[in-house]
Amino acid sequence: MNSLASSLFKQRHNGAEEIDLNPFTLAFRDGREPEFLNNYFKDSLLQFRTAFLLLILLYGGFGFLDSIIVPELKQYFYLIRFGIVIPVFLSVFILSFFPFFQKYWQSLLLISFVIAGTGITLMLVAEPENYAYYGGMMLIFSAGYFFIKLRFFYATIAGWLTVIVYNIGAIFFSGSDMELILNNNFFYVAANLIGMFAAYNIEYFARRDFYLNQELDERKAEVEHANQTLEKKVQERTAQLRKAKEQAEQSDKLKSAFLANMSHEIRTPMNGILGFSQLLLEAENEEERKEFVEIINKNGMHLLSLINDIIDLSKIEVGMLNIQNSEFSLNHLIEEASVLFRNNSKVQEGKIKLNIYKSLEEGDDVIIADRTRLKQIFINLISNAFKFTNKGMVEVGYVLRTHSLLCYVKDTGVGIKEEDQEDIFNRFMQANLTHRPEFEGAGLGLAISEAFVQLMGGKIWVDSTPGEGSTFNFTIPFQQGTQPLFKYLKVDNTTMDTNWNNKVILVAEDVSTNYLLIKTALKKTNVGLVWAKNGQEAVDECRKDQQIDLVLMDVRMPVMDGYEATRQIKKMRPGLPVITQTSYAMDGDREESIRAGCDDYISKPFEIKDLMEMIARHFHLEK
Repeated sequence: MNSLASSLFKQRHNGAEEIDLNPFTLAFRDGREPEFLNNYFKDSLLQFRTAFLLLILLYGGFGFLDSIIVPELKQYFYLIRFGIVIPVFLSVFILSFFPFFQKYWQSLLLISFVIAGTGITLMLVAEPENYAYYGGMMLIFSAGYFFIKLRFFYATIAGWLTVIVYNIGAIFFSGSDMELILNNNFFYVAANLIGMFAAYNIEYFARRDFYLNQELDERKAEVEHANQTLEKKVQERTAQLRKAKEQAEQSDKLKSAFLANMSHEIRTPMNGILGFSQLLLEAENEEERKEFVEIINKNGMHLLSLINDIIDLSKIEVGMLNIQNSEFSLNHLIEEASVLFRNNSKVQEGKIKLNIYKSLEEGDDVIIADRTRLKQIFINLISNAFKFTNKGMVEVGYVLRTHSLLCYVKDTGVGIKEEDQEDIFNRFMQANLTHRPEFEGAGLGLAISEAFVQLMGGKIWVDSTPGEGSTFNFTIPFQQGTQPLFKYLKVDNTTMDTNWNNKVILVAEDVSTNYLLIKTALKKTNVGLVWAKNGQEAVDECRKDQQIDLVLMDVRMPVMDGYEATRQIKKMRPGLPVITQTSYAMDGDREESIRAGCDDYISKPFEIKDLMEMIARHFHLEK
């Protein structure tokens, strides 16, 4: 965590005069700390009191849900709410009017955070199947990190203590399935990490503003003194003040953009997922259920995309993002990136035409680069083009230069003003700040794309005319490959043969819900399925059952992982196709799959149609 905090801190300097902060606790090391803490307390007191009153009302108001959802436990839940948590909140609120409160307020807020989380945990232990209380835990994290003015160091301790308390209660006392506990941990840990990142930035900017305000006061005194001696000195100090003022304004701008964008981008899909999950239970017909499921899926994919962006951004911040070069077909990659947008409503309605331009012929288009990062760059740029284009065309392509590839995404959209073109690659910023719904987003895609391009040794820029459109260009070094690592065979959905009643597929998967997903998806193909719950079982099944035609291999499994299982299977049956299922967020999965001997790979979460097409390719190659 110390390395992460140090790296995040260093990124905030941006050429300004050094602010001497402890990268872990964010405390000033030059004697400013007592004055800052005093100012921070005075500036935070009203918000803290308001937040605590609202929390008391909300924590008590949700007791109404207890009487509806769990009437048989409402007395126990009321004891937690009105006998423990709310009295603690009221006590802290009342103590805030005493002089000694300032000395202990952060510790009291930490204790309040943990007690509130413990209260929710006790409810979850008693009623683990009610998802409303899991949402309550997410509200505790939001309040603890964003609203009650708990500082980063204390909020981090409180957040992880709350996660630990939940896990102790869930594992040892609730009787919940481990799958449910792991699923909840995913959200709680993700919420905790996002909260830590946000709390770190909020406190950092507060300290930066305090520092810059003091610096401004000092510079002003210096300018007044210099004015009495030399006009030149006045001009130099004035320039320094102007620079400091611009930096302070930019700091506020980035802080506001970060908080507004992240709050909206996280809450919007979460609202859709939680809301329609509840409505799904009350759906009156199949058509309504299908509509709700589609909405939940769409919001889930949006939230997953945001999480992936945050993970990539974190890797960039701490310098842990590595380039994984491999050989692949550039033409196939562009097709894969573009096909995601062919079902876009604007394309289906004929408002936008999606064009693809390929400079190299099939076979000559094999290059050596980071396939995953390059595909993500294209997807980010195409997504932006569709977002800002209502009619006309979007063109995706590349041109071969002497020692590099010039790749581009061109659109006929709204365009970007010249004065905004430098800002669009900044984190959390968008050229269009009107907050119109069709143009909203987290503002991370272009910043991440720029980082990927630079890591691959290229550069990215935009040519744009307002009202006419934009062209995003980027270059990467051109290194000719020899042949594709995987033999891709295009399958037409309209003619794809999915009657596989004479085929047997081994599914190596330790998570039952993932196996159920594959089983349900392949049910209509009449294919025979064999389920192996770990890598060793997969090897044993392939040894004894020679009728198996293809293996779907999960990477991370107990007893023996998917990589080792693939190696052993390939020793026994070299011609048996093995498709590994990899995690999108982890670098090196694809390369490790290749070294293990797999024939193809697909990243989780995957589209059902993509899985079907991939299996069909390999069944076709067997003929």
